[in-house]
Amino acid sequence: MLLWCKIIRNLWLQEWRQLWRTALLPAIVTVLLPTATAALYYGHSVAVKQQATVDSLQRHYEQQRFTLRHQLQADTSTPPGKAAYIAASWPIVADHRLHASAWHPPAPGAVLSVGMSDLAKYFYPIAVKSSYAPTEERISNPLQLATGNFDTAFLLIYLMPLLAICISYSLLSQEKEQGILTLLLVQHGTLTGILLLRLLLRYLILLAVTILISTVGMVLVQQHFPWQEWVAWNGVTAAWLALWMAIIWLVIVWNQTSTNNLVWLFSLWLLLLIVLPAGYRLTTYRPAVDDTATNASLQRELEWDTWDLPKRQLLDSFYQTYPQYRNAQAYDTGINSSRYAMAYYALVDKRMQRVLAIQAAARQLEQQQLTTSLLYNPAVYTQFLFNSIAHTDVADYHYFREQAQRFRYRWQQFFYQRHFNNKLLTDADYASLPVYQPAYDPGSPPRWRRGITYLLTLTVIGFTTGVAILKRKLKRSL
Repeated sequence: MLLWCKIIRNLWLQEWRQLWRTALLPAIVTVLLPTATAALYYGHSVAVKQQATVDSLQRHYEQQRFTLRHQLQADTSTPPGKAAYIAASWPIVADHRLHASAWHPPAPGAVLSVGMSDLAKYFYPIAVKSSYAPTEERISNPLQLATGNFDTAFLLIYLMPLLAICISYSLLSQEKEQGILTLLLVQHGTLTGILLLRLLLRYLILLAVTILISTVGMVLVQQHFPWQEWVAWNGVTAAWLALWMAIIWLVIVWNQTSTNNLVWLFSLWLLLLIVLPAGYRLTTYRPAVDDTATNASLQRELEWDTWDLPKRQLLDSFYQTYPQYRNAQAYDTGINSSRYAMAYYALVDKRMQRVLAIQAAARQLEQQQLTTSLLYNPAVYTQFLFNSIAHTDVADYHYFREQAQRFRYRWQQFFYQRHFNNKLLTDADYASLPVYQPAYDPGSPPRWRRGITYLLTLTVIGFTTGVAILKRKLKRSL
């Protein structure tokens, strides 16, 4: 055992000196340092901007809540004091003034993989009355969504395989061109192990660099280190690099010249990272229809149609859904009653949800089909895994929308209990307002484990096939 450790140590020291003498290691540092810095800076800037927006929303909400609670003590003997008290105590007015919101805060890995975070909506205003088109709704850019951003995930998926190719393409062909291969063939029983050890050293060098980059990125914005995301991110990175080492191994074992190896490997890089993703988009991409304007227009039509309904019919429709609010004042539509307004908002929302449910089901089906098809495209699948770890994937924002809907339902029930029981808001009510608790999709970790297992399975298949090819080649050479 000690002898083998000494052999491995001497072999790696020799390889390290050779890599350094040929300027490959300095070249890697020269390439990675500026690119990694730029990638981390871009991801950090996006995450910081979103966190600043989230913090601003929370501060504004807390300021409004404090102001309204203070107005409960206003002097109602004066017109300004009476107006302030009404604004703070009437549920329908307070709901409009509070400006509550649900938000999707940047996860620890958001610095490393921007994903959809720069396009998707990461906060929603919450009120009894729904609005399909919230403020600052942005239109998605399909091209940017397909190609991604220059973040750390992009660097790992596109640049790291190129670096692996540059430092590994001549592992076997170099010995052949220098006349050393003939001597090694005499000891063909150890040639496979020697080549794998040399390839392993290059793999460990690149993996160490990527782990350093991911660690720096996650430390930038987190007070408590996110060990789960860190392990998952580096697990996917290790599996992705291992897959590319297997691809390189499959090429070099054919014992071709260094030039041929380089041409084949660059061709495979183009095929797996450029051609296949582009071909997939050409065959499966459908122009995404932005439903914002259409649904906003539809909502206005529903509002007009609902407004024209007889008041009693509209209230009956509401009480069918919420029978607990039917009481002695069930049909009070006087000037001081907000029952009709609340029932009107609820019925418009109910009708609009039917339309949105159909669209959501269609999007969910498309997402399932996309996730299944990713298994045939390792590069895009790895990007999907990185986005999932960073909680910037389509599935994460779908989960966030569901969480926002659940919180809005809690918010509605809180105010319905006061609207339909003719209760004014008190200081205790302000203290017990529903509080939104951000949460990430609990179904993400199993996806990470499945993804790592899938990439490692491809890696094992690649190395096993390569070993069989090399042994056959060596037998023919003897």
